[in-house]
Amino acid sequence: MGTYAELETIDISAEIERCFDDSSIAHGGQPELVLITGGVAVGKSRMRRARYAHGYVNLDAGDIFIRLSRGHYIDFPSFLEEPMDMIGQMVASQAVQERHNIVCELVGAEFEPMKKLIETYRALEYKTTVVGVTADLEQSLLWNQQRSDDNISAYYAEPFHHRWLLSAAAAGQEGSGVVS
Repeated sequence: MGTYAELETIDISAEIERCFDDSSIAHGGQPELVLITGGVAVGKSRMRRARYAHGYVNLDAGDIFIRLSRGHYIDFPSFLEEPMDMIGQMVASQAVQERHNIVCELVGAEFEPMKKLIETYRALEYKTTVVGVTADLEQSLLWNQQRSDDNISAYYAEPFHHRWLLSAAAAGQEGSGVVS
């Protein structure tokens, strides 16, 4: 496995559509952006999948990448970066345009990028919630050792998430007449 051509054709529309359902639409209320933060292997994905599986668009570069790899082991992001990036950007943009609730994982170690995300989404009239996740060191080490090939760390996905969310917000601000 080494090139995109070796995989089946990617149905971009289907990949985007699978991220959405009507339960994530704010339906006239204030949409919410949930940023799940914490160190590596503290349980951010476990929390996201348990608490935010419904009612939110789950924006996750790792999940998109795993779906695109179709069961093959491929280094992240490798030759799937372009389609993964396109899908993630389109999902984020559609979520903002249609006023969906969004959940995303970030390590969140740097203050300024987090502040920018929060302020940007507040300007779009999103309720922003930051959920900090922690775990005992022993538990984190165990989870990290047990990490399978189909579990991409937020450490690697975070730059994509920041870019997608900020780009989608900029497009949403232009469309709404809000200028930051």
